Amino acid sequence: MPRVHFRKENVTVHVPEGANLRQLCVDYDIDPYPALGGLLSCRGKGLCGTCAVELEQADEGAASSPEKREAAYLKRQSEGLRQRLRLSCCVTVQGDMTVVTDPDRRESWKRHGHYAGRPVRSWSQPA
Repeated sequence: MPRVHFRKENVTVHVPEGANLRQLCVDYDIDPYPALGGLLSCRGKGLCGTCAVELEQADEGAASSPEKREAAYLKRQSEGLRQRLRLSCCVTVQGDMTVVTDPDRRESWKRHGHYAGRPVRSWSQPA
């Protein structure tokens, strides 16, 4: 049986091969979503990206390969994150792995010109 360790929660579970990672989180009361992500999620259909987790350590073939919908989401992430992030609702557990829930995705926001490189605004008090 594969072993899945959730690093932030310090929880390790042994699961049957082929288990869905998001469903594991739900079953073991582990929240894969950031702050309000659970309220705004697609409930595991792979549409929103709120359940993104980081596969910190995973054996080769420990997780299913990204499908088309997940690959489209990952394509919008920065190169560094693209290698580590997965949508938990799209991951089928096939081997041992360490998972980080609610990973830091600020690196991805830096790519968007709307948020990156904006001038700092300052207002001075009238004299």
